[in-house]
Amino acid sequence: MTTRMADTHETRLSAMPDLFRRLLDQPLHPLTRARLPVRDALYVFYQDEEPILVGSPPHVEEVRLLAPSVRLSQKIGAHGPRRASSPSPAMTRKPVSARWLPLEDEDDRMLLELYAAQSLGLSVSHPRIRQGLTGA
Repeated sequence: MTTRMADTHETRLSAMPDLFRRLLDQPLHPLTRARLPVRDALYVFYQDEEPILVGSPPHVEEVRLLAPSVRLSQKIGAHGPRRASSPSPAMTRKPVSARWLPLEDEDDRMLLELYAAQSLGLSVSHPRIRQGLTGA
């Protein structure tokens, strides 16, 4: 590795604590749609104000995480199965909220994802990080 590359990596790494503080300083917003508001950003997702996931599009499973379940509970009546008028309490999904920090550079997003995940005790969504951690 050349000195210039090492300096670039060192500069990126030294910026992570400040970027992480900026991320956590962002307001927490409820998410009600199956799409994330900003494409080039790193997100921390929360349920009941507890962080549950760190990731950035397209590596987070947006639809599975954010979209309400489309399965409806069924009731068995005299004339066979019928749809319930409302989802059962067991099927009600807890609301998800998030805070995010827009970052145009994909490498910065990936490094911040790793830094934030380690700091918050969460797993990562980025395939390059997962591959590096598993040695695959």
